[in-house]
Amino acid sequence: MRHVLWMLLPLLAACQSESTSSAVSVAVAAPTAASVNHLRMRVDGVQWEADHDIFGAVHPKGYEKAVLVAGSFGPKDGSEQAFNLNLFGIDAAGTYPVKTGNPQLNVAQLANLTPERFLSGGPMGFDMRVEIVEMQAMPTRLTVRFEGTLMGNDNHPVNVTDGEFSYSE
Repeated sequence: MRHVLWMLLPLLAACQSESTSSAVSVAVAAPTAASVNHLRMRVDGVQWEADHDIFGAVHPKGYEKAVLVAGSFGPKDGSEQAFNLNLFGIDAAGTYPVKTGNPQLNVAQLANLTPERFLSGGPMGFDMRVEIVEMQAMPTRLTVRFEGTLMGNDNHPVNVTDGEFSYSE
C-alpha cells in the first residue's frame, strides 16, 4: 500500500496548477512502527536500531520449536553491529529467561559494539528476560520484547533495555 502512495505522490504534485494562488499540499502518512519490521533497544542507555538484515523466524525448517531474531546496524564491514537472539524449545508465546548455560542452548549476543568490545553475550555470558508477545510460523509474524545483560569480551556488562522486535512476512 505505501508503495502505491509513493508512486501517486508525483502524479498528485504534477496535477497542481501553477496559476493557483493557494498552495496545495499532499501529506502521505509514514508507516507506523508497528507495520514495519524493526529491531531496537537501548544499549547502556543509548538508542540502538537495526538498519538492515532484520529477520525473524518461528519454527524454521531444520530447527524444531526455534524462534530466531536478528538485525544489524552500520556498514557491512568490520564495524557492522549484529544482534542475534536464538531461542529453542519454544512452543508458545510467553516470558522466558535466557541465561548462560541454559539446557535449551538459547543464546543472546551483540557483535562489534566497539572495536574493543567485539562480542557481548554468546560465549561471554548473558542474562536476559525475553517476552514473546506474538508468534506465528506461516506466514511469519513475530513480536518480541527483551531486556537484560550481555557480558562483553572485556568483562564489561552491557545493559540492554527497552528491546523490541517486530517482524512479519
